[in-house]
Formats: sequence, C-alpha cells, structure tokens
Amino acid sequence: MSGYRTLYRHSEHVYDGDENLFPLFASAFSPCAQTNLKERGANAAAPLRLLTSSADGIIRAYQISDKTIESNVLDASALTVTLEQVLIPTSDSTYPKTTQEAKISLGCACFSVIRNYVGEDTAAGGEIVAALRLDGHLSIWRREEQPLYPSHEKTKSLEEEMVNVSKPIIEMDVEDALGTTLVLIRPTISGYSRHGIVACLGCLDGSIKLIATGVGIPDPKKCNDDSKCTDAGTVLDRIGSGSSIALSIALHPTHHLTFAVGRKNGIIDIYSSGNTGNDDVYGQFQRMHTLTNHAGVPVRSLCFTPDGCLLISGCDEGHIYIHDVSSFEKNQTILLVATILSAHNSYILSISPLPDSKRFLTCSADKTIKVWDVSTPNNGPVHTFTGHEKIVWNIASCLDGKRAASVGDDGLLQVYSIAES
Repeated sequence: MSGYRTLYRHSEHVYDGDENLFPLFASAFSPCAQTNLKERGANAAAPLRLLTSSADGIIRAYQISDKTIESNVLDASALTVTLEQVLIPTSDSTYPKTTQEAKISLGCACFSVIRNYVGEDTAAGGEIVAALRLDGHLSIWRREEQPLYPSHEKTKSLEEEMVNVSKPIIEMDVEDALGTTLVLIRPTISGYSRHGIVACLGCLDGSIKLIATGVGIPDPKKCNDDSKCTDAGTVLDRIGSGSSIALSIALHPTHHLTFAVGRKNGIIDIYSSGNTGNDDVYGQFQRMHTLTNHAGVPVRSLCFTPDGCLLISGCDEGHIYIHDVSSFEKNQTILLVATILSAHNSYILSISPLPDSKRFLTCSADKTIKVWDVSTPNNGPVHTFTGHEKIVWNIASCLDGKRAASVGDDGLLQVYSIAES
C-alpha cells in the first residue's frame, strides 16, 4: 500500500502588514539522528526537526511529531508542528519583528545546515546553520545536539508559544556574494580540517567562493576549538571567475571536495580538488567536466544521489537530466542515462534525493511536488502532490526518507508521507 499523502498544511503566521503571508524560500530537515528513545517506548518514533527560511529574514526551527507514544502506527490526525527555536540574522535583531521591520527585510533566500561531527556515531554532533541574505550578509548559528524532549511542556498555540531566540555566533558581509547560493561543506567530506567549517557561495562574477566560517571541527585527538581554526571570512579559494552566475551548487556525498555548479546559461560545471584527503587542496581545484544538455536554459536545481552514482539536474523548461557520475576521472566521459522532458510545466526550483538513492523529489513554479524513481523515469512520476497555491520554492526529505516538507511563495509549509508502504 502506498504511503504517499499530505499530512499537514501549516501557515507560518508571518504577515507583511497587508494580511499577506511572507513567502517561504527554503527548508531542511535536521541532519542529526535521534536514537535515544527510552522512556518513550520501544515502538515510538523520535520527533523530527525541520528548519525553514522566510522573506522576513528569519530561520525558524520546528519539531514535527506524527506518531503516538503507544503505537508505531502513523496517526496523521495527531501530527503536530511546534515552533521550537527562532534564529535571527544579526546580533541587534529583535523577535518578533515589527511590521515595518519585516516589510523592509531583505529576506533569507537560502541556508545550509550540517552535522558538525566526523565519526560514525549517527546520534552525535550538534548542528551548524548558515544563512545568506540577499545583500550578502552571512549569519552562522550553533545548535546543540538535539534533545529528545522539548525543554518545557508545549501546550500553547504557535502564536502564543514562548520560543528560544538564538542570535548568530558569527556574522559577516561577503563581498560580491550573489545571495541565493550557499552550501556548507560537511566534516564527513572534509575530515578534521584546520580551516574548520567551510562555506561555498556563488558570486556575481560567476565564481564560487570558498570561505572559512570560523567554526572549528571537533577533533578528539587535537582538542581543537574555534580559536584554533582559520579566521572567519578568510577566502580559501575562488573558482570559475568569468563564468555565468551560479544558480545551484551540490556537493558530492563521498568524493573528497567535489561539487557541481548549475549556471544561468544552462552549463553544469563539476569541480574537484582531487582525492587527496588533506587540507592542502584550496588553490588546486580543477574543472573536471562540463555538461551542456541544458545549454541556454537556467539550471536552478541539481543534486547527487547519496550513493554518489548519479547527478540529477532540472532547468527552467521543466526538463530533468540524469547523468552517471560514478567516476570523476577527467578524461572519462560522463554518460547521460535518462531524460525526462517536460517533467514540470515551469521552472524546476529544487531537487531532493531520498536516502535509498532510488527515488528523488522535485518541486516547481507550476505549484506541484513530484516523486520519481530513477529506474523508471520515463514512466512519469510515482506520485504528484498538490496544495500549494503559488510557486513551490523548496522540497526536502528527512534522514529515513519517510517524510518530506515543502515551502512556497504562498507562505505555507506542507509535510508529506513518502514511505512506499
């Protein structure tokens, strides 16, 4: 029996003063796993954590719970979305914002969240969140390893709820930043880097800038901390200057410091530092491949599957191309393995792979979210979700691949079940 269905539709309750909901631009589930379920019962499921960004410039963190403590059976009627934490963009920001402050906000078009941990324990490590404003202001927060329970009983509505307000631990203005592309490099990719957490940002001249955030990566052998890593704002490398601007960036999940860039002119560039596994890679990045299937049409979304074998891209004409990228040898041809023409009726704005590497999600300006199977792409989507009244900017899936969430121009957050049975 298919588990595809919409579980929840939720308004952020953030208005622009004219009773219009602010658009929501991005969403991401926490990359940290919760495995300590004692006291909740052997069959209980841990609540999920979801972050969203809004045109008012604020990141909001929610806790999602949709199963009863006594049973492992899905109870959609019991699903709750509880505002847990608010991340404000500057140290002098206030929450809640006044109507005037909200209306003049530049908004947060993109953010990235990673687990700051290198080891194999799936439940260890806190979160690092970075958000980029349209004027190039970069804010970074540290969120502690997620608790099993809220710190206090949550019985009030979202409007009345007392929430934890968090200010950034680091903030900076990034010169020439495009303001719409940002990815943090996970420590599981970089290893124990002396540069700490590094951010990749698209710039106005078409380059990708790699900058140090000033946040250290915990290394039990060296007992390092933030004070011993590269200073925040240090430019470590700048790649691809003079190219068309970058509309999307995707990191390869396993290959050391390899990433793909989707550009406004439809070109996809793949860059790599080589599989050196050390810190002396900045300044040595090379463009390994250039893919031209989308040529002339902006590529606003792309992703690698978690197994690292496929690169999936979507463009403004609604087409999807799937490439075999299992090898990154410079002289080896990257093969196009599937084409889905007119997968959507408008711009494809976000692509999210599922953990099994067999399915992926897409969302579009045509107001729909679609689920695809990589083995049968030309059979059409496995499922199509509707409900958004305007552009759907982002779709994200959680660690176990059973839930997804979308946000859009209508200010709505929707939560879905995407389990196959």
